[in-house]
Amino acid sequence: MSKTKHPLITILNILIFFISLLFYYTGILPLSIKGITPLLILPILTAFSIFNSPLTSAITGLLCGVFMDCNALNSYCFNAIVLVILGTFVAVSSNNLFNKNIFSAMVLSLVVAVFYFVLQWAVFETDNITINDSLTYLLKYAFPTAVYSAVFIIPFYYLYRYFERRKES
Repeated sequence: MSKTKHPLITILNILIFFISLLFYYTGILPLSIKGITPLLILPILTAFSIFNSPLTSAITGLLCGVFMDCNALNSYCFNAIVLVILGTFVAVSSNNLFNKNIFSAMVLSLVVAVFYFVLQWAVFETDNITINDSLTYLLKYAFPTAVYSAVFIIPFYYLYRYFERRKES
């Protein structure tokens, strides 16, 4: 079976990524629990990358990262670089290492979220502050945000699995 391009699915993908970034930066949809706001772009990019090629995932990660960097102060292309790496990693590992099921998606989503927030902590939060404050940020913000973000893989996995099946039919 060859996959056909569905323009409606492409438009829906663009809308999903744009709306998730809009919700994160504007706070329109209050998903915050005790000051922890999930970064929905991570599970969405993970679910998208599971069902797409590494090149498509890398380009999508680059576009999302550039948009995030345009809204962030002093990020120095951090999001663009990290999301390209993560999108490519998920696509390659889901095609070669993991099965494309919900359990693998949950593991990949947690790995992606923890990697993103630990790297963000290492790059931005360890400079010019005490070790105590740095670890407090890591344990009270970064890890809970990573876990909370990873939980959202479940609806997005099923959505992108549905899109994949629509492409195949």
